Amino acid sequence: MPVRKLVLAAALVVWASPSLAGTYMRASSCKFSGSYGYSNCLTTWTHLPDPVRDPEQDRRDAIARAKENEKWTAFCKPTFARDEYGVHRASYAVTGCEFGRSE
Repeated sequence: MPVRKLVLAAALVVWASPSLAGTYMRASSCKFSGSYGYSNCLTTWTHLPDPVRDPEQDRRDAIARAKENEKWTAFCKPTFARDEYGVHRASYAVTGCEFGRSE
């Protein structure tokens, strides 16, 4: 039983760890022949480079997101209040805004 828990914990750590950019990816394929008695395996390693980011494009995207947020706020006019359980609730001036409606 302790071995099972250890293997499960190790598998969880490997599964939960994020894949990292700038690392290598492995792809393998094997072919076996029962009649002729040979096996052929090929493993390919591919380098995954870090994604190239354009700071100017990131800035333009941030400006566009801010404008979209302002447009939504002006249209939906959200108001926030706490209910009897202390949960922060939002209410909107236009029906459908809670589902992302913006016009």
